[in-house]
Amino acid sequence: MSLLKSNVIYIALNRHKISGASLFIKHFIALVLFVCSSNLYAQTLVGSVAFQGNSFFSDNELKNSMVLKVDKQFLTEQFNTDLKSLRSKYRDYGFLYARITNAKTVYNNDSSFVDINITIDEGKQVKLGEIIITGNRTFTANDILKKFDTKVGDVLDNNTLNGDVKELLNEYEKHGSLFTKVFIDDISVYDENTSPKIRLRISVKEESKVKINNVRIKGNEDTKDKVILRELKINEDKTVTREDLQNMKFRLERLNIFEVVETPMVYTLTNKNESGLLVKVKEGNTNTFDGIIGYVPPANDKENGYFTGLINLSFRNLFGTARRLDARWQQETKSIQELELKYSEPYFFGLPLNVGGGFLQRLQDSSYTRRKFDAKGDILLTDKFTFGFSVGFDRIIPPDDSLVIFKVADSRVLYAGTEIRFDSRNNIFIPDKGILYKANYIYGDKKIYNRQGSLNSADQSFSLQRYSMDVDVFFSFFKRQSLLVRFFAGQVVSDRLEDADYYKVGGIKNVRGYREEQFRASRFTYGTIEMRYSFSRKSFASAFFDPGYYYRPEDILNSIPKQEGFIFGYGLGIRIETAIGVIGVNYAIGKDDGILDGKIHFGLINEF
Repeated sequence: MSLLKSNVIYIALNRHKISGASLFIKHFIALVLFVCSSNLYAQTLVGSVAFQGNSFFSDNELKNSMVLKVDKQFLTEQFNTDLKSLRSKYRDYGFLYARITNAKTVYNNDSSFVDINITIDEGKQVKLGEIIITGNRTFTANDILKKFDTKVGDVLDNNTLNGDVKELLNEYEKHGSLFTKVFIDDISVYDENTSPKIRLRISVKEESKVKINNVRIKGNEDTKDKVILRELKINEDKTVTREDLQNMKFRLERLNIFEVVETPMVYTLTNKNESGLLVKVKEGNTNTFDGIIGYVPPANDKENGYFTGLINLSFRNLFGTARRLDARWQQETKSIQELELKYSEPYFFGLPLNVGGGFLQRLQDSSYTRRKFDAKGDILLTDKFTFGFSVGFDRIIPPDDSLVIFKVADSRVLYAGTEIRFDSRNNIFIPDKGILYKANYIYGDKKIYNRQGSLNSADQSFSLQRYSMDVDVFFSFFKRQSLLVRFFAGQVVSDRLEDADYYKVGGIKNVRGYREEQFRASRFTYGTIEMRYSFSRKSFASAFFDPGYYYRPEDILNSIPKQEGFIFGYGLGIRIETAIGVIGVNYAIGKDDGILDGKIHFGLINEF
C-alpha cells in the first residue's frame, strides 16, 4: 500500500512539473462548475401558498403582504419575517387578537419545491371605544374631538392620530401657545359587553402665550434697529403667535431693503425663565446707480441714427431708516423723453402713515410737454388693508410751433383721489397664493386755456374723473410653479379729453404683443393669464395670454374717428434679477401677427 501511494504521488508531482498551470485551470473550472451546480440543485422554490381561516382579507391581499412568492426561492428567515408581516397587517386593521395557529411547509421528494399552508385565527376586530383628553383649558374636549379625524367607532390608525395631534398643536400655536405639548399617555383594551374596545388617553400640557422679554437682531449692518422693531409690531402684552411670526417676515420683506429675511424664531432662557425673539436679516444692495444705453440706426440715407437710454438712481434705505428716493431719466425714442423723481417717508411722525411725493416731466414727440406734481399718503389699517389718498397738479404745455398738425390745449388739472388696497400675497416678489386688489378713484378740475384751433378762445373748465380696479389672484399646483390671473378695468370721464388723459394701451405694462403705448383709450379692460416657473427669489420664466378691449371716443379737433377693438397677445417671457435691478423680457405675438412678427418687450421692473 505504501509503495502504491508513493507512486501515485510521484506521478502527480511529475505531471505538475510538466503542465502545472494548465492542470490548475482545469481543476479550478471543475470546482466552480461543481459548486454552481450544487447550489442550483440545492435551491428550493415556492410551489404554492394557501391560507385557511381568513375572512376579512382575501388570499391575494395576504399574499401581497408577503415577500415570498410562487416560483421564487424559499428562505426560512424570510418566511418567519412574512409571518410577522401578516400579524402586523391584521393589527393595523384592529384585529389585535389575530394569530397564526399553524404555518406548515411541505416539501416534495427532491426538495426542489415547497408548499406553504398558513392557518389564521382572526379574532374580533377591536375598534375605538372612547377618547379621554385631559389638561386642556383653551379648547374643550368636544371642540378638539370635532376636528379630529380619529373618531370613536373607527379602527385606530397611527398615521391619522399623528396628523390629528399636529393639527391640534397648530391650533394652539395660532392662539399663541407655541410651547404646548400633546402626549399619547395610554392605549389600552377594555371589555364592553364582552366586546373588546380601545381606550385612548391624550394629555395636553398647555403653556401660556409666548411673552417676548427681549429681541435680538442680527445681520442689519446699515438698517437701524428701530426700523426692524417697528415692522415687528409686537403686541402691548408682548405675546406672539405663529401667524405673528409669519406676518413679521412678510412686513420686513415688503420693505424691499433686505436680500434675505428669515422667519423670526422664539428662544427660551431657561436660567431666567424668559423668552426672546431672534430676527435674522441679510442686507441687500439698496443704493444703486444704473444705466442702459442703446443706439437706433437710421432707416435710410436721409435720416440720422439716435441714442436711447435709461438712467436709474435709487436710494431705498436712506440713512438706514427705510426712507426712499428714486430718480429716473429715460429716452424712449428720438423725440420722447421722460424724467421722474419720487420720495417716500415711512411712518410719518411715528404714525402708521406712509407719505410721499413725486414729479414727472414727459416730452411727447413735438405734441406737448407734461409736468405732474403729486403727493400721497397711505394709512396702514392692517397688515393687509391700506387706505390711500393723493392730491396733485397735472399740466399739459403745447408747443409754440403753430404748424404742428396734432393740436393739444394748454390744460391744467388739480385733482384729489383715494385708493383701497388689499394684499394677502405670501411673497411680494413671486407669490404663489393670495390676492392683490386695488381700487382707485380720482376727481379733478380741468381748466383749458386758449385751445389751439378752437373757435372759442375763452378759458374753459371741465370735471375729470378716473375710475379703475385691478385684481391679481395667485395659485400654485406644484413646487416653484405659480399661476397669475389678472383683471383690470378703468375709465376716464370728461367732456373734453386730451391725449395725456387717456390710458396708454399696449406694451410691457398691459397687453403685450403690441407696440409700447400703441393705442389710447378712455375705457380700457384687460386680463392676464400667466403661468410662471421660478428659479430664484426674484427670477422666473413664464408663458402668458393677455386679452383686452379699448375704446376711444371721436376727437373732432384732430380729426381722429372713434376707435375701439378687442385685442390680445400671447408669448413667452423671463424676469431676471441682475446687478441693475429686475429686468423683464417678453416675446409676444399680437392678434394679427405671424409667429415671426412678435414684439420684444424689454424693461426694468419698477417696484417703487
